[in-house]
Amino acid sequence: MNQKLFLFYLFLPIFLFSADLPEAPEDPVELPVKSLYQFQTETGETLLYSNSTKLWFGGDVMFNWGVRDSMRSEDVFFPFRSFFHFLHQFDFRFINLETPILHKTPTADKRKSYVFYGERKDLTVLRSLGIDGVFLGNNHTMDFGENGLFETLDLLEEFKIAHTGAGKNTDHALQPIVVKKQNTEFRLFSFSDTGETRLFSGANSPGAAYFRVATAEKLVKKTKPGQVNILSVHWGVEYNPTPMDTERNAAKYLINAGYKVIIGHHPHVPQGIEVFPKGIVVYSLGNFFFGSKNQYLKHNISVVTHFEGDKLLFVEVIPVFGKHQSLPGDHYFFPLGPKEAENFLKEYAILCKQLGTDLVISGGRGYVFFDKELKAKLKP
Repeated sequence: MNQKLFLFYLFLPIFLFSADLPEAPEDPVELPVKSLYQFQTETGETLLYSNSTKLWFGGDVMFNWGVRDSMRSEDVFFPFRSFFHFLHQFDFRFINLETPILHKTPTADKRKSYVFYGERKDLTVLRSLGIDGVFLGNNHTMDFGENGLFETLDLLEEFKIAHTGAGKNTDHALQPIVVKKQNTEFRLFSFSDTGETRLFSGANSPGAAYFRVATAEKLVKKTKPGQVNILSVHWGVEYNPTPMDTERNAAKYLINAGYKVIIGHHPHVPQGIEVFPKGIVVYSLGNFFFGSKNQYLKHNISVVTHFEGDKLLFVEVIPVFGKHQSLPGDHYFFPLGPKEAENFLKEYAILCKQLGTDLVISGGRGYVFFDKELKAKLKP
């Protein structure tokens, strides 16, 4: 580990975990929230809005390759510790789980070029991060077939982590994750637009939920007052920083149909944000915990959607570390510090501008405002 990374972890709060299933971590040392989450930079301060309901979204997660190498120590949580305290400031947390989770490793699907799997202990990491739900609508959910999917679903139930996007049949796969705060109900759906036909669910067969615009539209036709619909879609072209026209057209249609936010992933790099009159689309988050080393990768994004009741206020963009290109076992994960975050956000703002969206950069964070009046209040 280089000196900068060592110093970064040296000053992080220390958390204690049991060897099996840890409870939500707590800080033994109370640190001011401002010192951890709010920065003053040349662009101003990180903007805080304490009254909002905050839903955090991270990108693709798997535990193979470099991630597994970094977990081969007495402390399997060490590569992820900087997120434990950080993520607990939000109300709800979700990731795209792009791997089956298994009790033991069976024979892989040899018809696929890349096959991922996770172990039961990996869910202790997600549990410690406070992950509330995972999206299974992706092209790796069925890497170990029906048995692998059923094992994943059982383990997620055991660890009390909600899921959507795959199931024993299509009806099961389309059941949303539902979380509530006060009088607002957030319904989250998950689909995959990538993968072989044989890996998608049917009326009587297990698999991932296949992305059909008509199916996604049907799910939100009878939305009730106080309900917010959020869509996760695994789509796009790998390592392409620009969404395809087909995705933009589908996104526009589904926002008009009743989805307030659409979150995309699969390209393994961030793509821009587009604002429509009725909602916001983040076309790709890139990776969150992903074990690959690739010359195309720079950093990734996570986003926080801020709601007041069922009203979308703004989306906050939090850059996360993504440069895993050097030594084995160097996969450590953390939100970028303010200076590096702002340099990255200036590049990311170009991708948003290409979609007609202004990204406001302040204090090491990016902001896309849906409520224009709030923008004027928070940012002079």
